[in-house]
Amino acid sequence: MKLPAMDWRRLVPGLPRRDATPGDRRGRVEAPAPLLDADALARPALVLAVLVFMVVGSALAVTYSAYQYRVLFNQHQNLVTNWDELQVEWGQLVLEESAWAANNRIEQVASKRLEMLVPEPGMIEIVRHER
Repeated sequence: MKLPAMDWRRLVPGLPRRDATPGDRRGRVEAPAPLLDADALARPALVLAVLVFMVVGSALAVTYSAYQYRVLFNQHQNLVTNWDELQVEWGQLVLEESAWAANNRIEQVASKRLEMLVPEPGMIEIVRHER
């Protein structure tokens, strides 16, 4: 089945139609459509300008957002690195504290600095508090 060809001349005003005869009124060239005045052109131009402005603004906002993300990510990485270093230092301080608080160290300091002695069993007295 063969479809008829589309006659574009029917769609464009001012072009003579193919099926028109020279004396036919339908084949007569129509007057072109009047040009639009300034008021009719201003509204679409304003809408187009606003849309272009919004697209450019959106593109700038996306760029700024990506920049802010990178800055914040960099700060986050620096803070994570700092946190890791502080965790290592904290672990070292806990080890040092446990070394300073060891029983044998306290006994050595008590005997050297304070000249204290470990009491013998006969020197120990137990005091009970009774009501």
